[in-house]
Amino acid sequence: MITLSQDALEVLRTGSFCYVAAPTARGPHLTPLVFALSGGRLWLTTSRGSVKARAWRTDARVSGLVRGEGVSVAFGGRVRAYDLADPDTWGPALLRTPALLAASVRFTRKNARFFAGYAVDAGRVPLSWTPPGRLFVEVEIERAAVVDEFGVIERRGRWAPSVASIASFRARPSGAPLLAALPEQIRNALADVGEAVLAVEGPGPGVVLPARFSTEGSSLLVAISRESLELAGCDRPTTRAALAIDRPSSWRARLMTGAMAVGDAELVVPELLSSGSRSALERIARTGAPRQESALVRLRARRIVWWSGWTSGTVAVGG
Repeated sequence: MITLSQDALEVLRTGSFCYVAAPTARGPHLTPLVFALSGGRLWLTTSRGSVKARAWRTDARVSGLVRGEGVSVAFGGRVRAYDLADPDTWGPALLRTPALLAASVRFTRKNARFFAGYAVDAGRVPLSWTPPGRLFVEVEIERAAVVDEFGVIERRGRWAPSVASIASFRARPSGAPLLAALPEQIRNALADVGEAVLAVEGPGPGVVLPARFSTEGSSLLVAISRESLELAGCDRPTTRAALAIDRPSSWRARLMTGAMAVGDAELVVPELLSSGSRSALERIARTGAPRQESALVRLRARRIVWWSGWTSGTVAVGG
């Protein structure tokens, strides 16, 4: 476990949500979760049957992002899950009892407003969202970086920065709008241009970064700082990625709406292009991101997972 800087600790103490990506055979699975910081580790909960829980049974790697005021903390590490229904976790839980108790208290206090929301909606909360249906998950942070829209402010732990780019960029405005595949109430809640969170698959667990996006035909155009993109360590210009777009509620899970698009991604670094740099810079500007400091990721989603309160679904799209 690394020693976190005061700037990183401040973001992790005060941030409302942690965007967590688990590695899967289809690419990173990225969703926001409430969390708490205790003992230098992050603590969160997830449903026992969730995609993340299943992924972590075979691959304990995790990457994530916590957003703060103007800056964010991107991190990578490993998880350990504690499950009352799984005897295999009881031994580690007994050994970690003091840390678990402290983390449980911190988690409950920090997220008290959400527990109040559960009380208001008690008659509607599914079993998987109640304590008996959930895992308590410990995240040991092995590396962390403080980032903003212009680049990397600081990093700690082992990173292997690297970036590649496709050789030429051409616009692809054709195809049905990607978000049109979503149910109407979800589509209406999400904007076609705005803030988002991007998970980029790399040689290791990849990285999760703050981003801005716009849509162009059947593609999502995602702008992030080039320095931040380097944290993924990609040495090839194509990879897999996931983009989470959400409209969180400050206290009621029932009012949360969002979607995660996952698929194939092209990395576009304007200064590394042999042609099309002007077109790429125009599309970066369209998202509202800084033109000169940003790179572009063109994501052609193969599926979109959406959620609205406790209801969720998956839409297959052309890739």
